[in-house]
This record gives sequence, C-alpha cells and structure tokens, in this order.
Amino acid sequence: MISVMRRIILFFAAVLLASVGWSQTVKINFKDGTDVNYNMNNVQSIEFLNDNDNNNQGSNDDFSMSGDFIKITMDGKTYSDKIVDWYYAQIDPVGRDANNKPLTFTYDMRDHFDDYGFSFMFGVVHYSRKNDLLASSVGTYGCAESILSDDYYKNLTFWSTLEIDYDEYTWNSGTHEVKSIKEVDGRVQLEGIFTSNFSFNGSSRTVKGSYRITIP
Repeated sequence: MISVMRRIILFFAAVLLASVGWSQTVKINFKDGTDVNYNMNNVQSIEFLNDNDNNNQGSNDDFSMSGDFIKITMDGKTYSDKIVDWYYAQIDPVGRDANNKPLTFTYDMRDHFDDYGFSFMFGVVHYSRKNDLLASSVGTYGCAESILSDDYYKNLTFWSTLEIDYDEYTWNSGTHEVKSIKEVDGRVQLEGIFTSNFSFNGSSRTVKGSYRITIP
C-alpha cells in the first residue's frame, strides 16, 4: 500500500496540476532510464513496490557512497542510506520561476529509515532544462514546506518530510546549500547539505544532513 507520506505528496501534485490546468500526470522515472506517466485521477490505485525495499537501510556503519545517497543526523545519531534500485518521481512541470524558466520537482519516493521508527523523505525543485540547471551556481538556496508554497517556485528549493512513530511532523524552517552541480553520464548530479526543523504537539526535531541525487 502507499504510505501516508506518499499519498500526501501525490495528492498535492494532483491539486497543483488541476489548479493550473496542466495534464494531471506524474512521471515516475526508473533508474534504467525508462519512465511511466500516471494519471492523477487514478492515484489511489498506484502501488510502489520493490523487491529490494529493505536493502541498504540506514545505519551508523560507514560505507562508500559512490552513488546517490541521503545521510542525516537527528537526536545525536547519524543514519545513512544509499538510493539504489528505486524510483525517482517527478512532477514535470511544477511551474515557472520569476524569469519564466520551467521547473521540475524531483523527489525520492522511498521512506528512508523506517526500520528505526521514523521516516524521512526529500526532494529538490530545479530547472527543467539541463543547460539551465548546469548553469546554476553552487551556494545557498531556499526550502519550502510544500508544493503549494510560493517559495517552491524557485530553482534548487529543498523539500523534506519527517514522520516519527506514524506521527507526521510539521516542517517549520530550514537551510539548504548546494555544494556541487555537474554532469554525470549525460545527467545532472546535485550534491548538497541541509537543515530541516520540524514540530509536532510541542515536540521539536532538527534534522541535519547531506544528499546526492542524479536527475533522471
């Protein structure tokens, strides 16, 4: 079944796409380069399954991060997870920035670290055209709570969610610094660091981390 987090993301996508009159589809990109377009009207029937869903789960062990990864520190503990054999999802286009350049939202559909009692997901809004993205500068960029936020319509905006013991925490604030933008095997690879501050019923959590994603 689709987790609560994934349903929320897909619901937001449907609301956004419907509100601006675009085709109500989300493109799911596979690591092998193939992709499938899903009609958002049928989102309740989408299943995201993978035989390797329990492999490469987060841990405190050191490993060589030669590919895409997510690494976070929360409550004094560090967790790392490779992003392999899984799907990147994209909402394409998600909108345009102040300079009328088209934007795409790429996010990892995997609920990371659920074996440890919590779930963390993240994504990045970026220029849709490869040349525009490669021409972007490294440095400090913004964060957004959801795809309904005005800050969401800016290049290299970071987005994240946190769920602990099935409680969905509210994102309050954060920082995002892009460390590297380069072309790898014909695709754009992004690396960055971030801080995300969340709260739930008076309880607060700060998540600090780093990531590497390769845009499908």
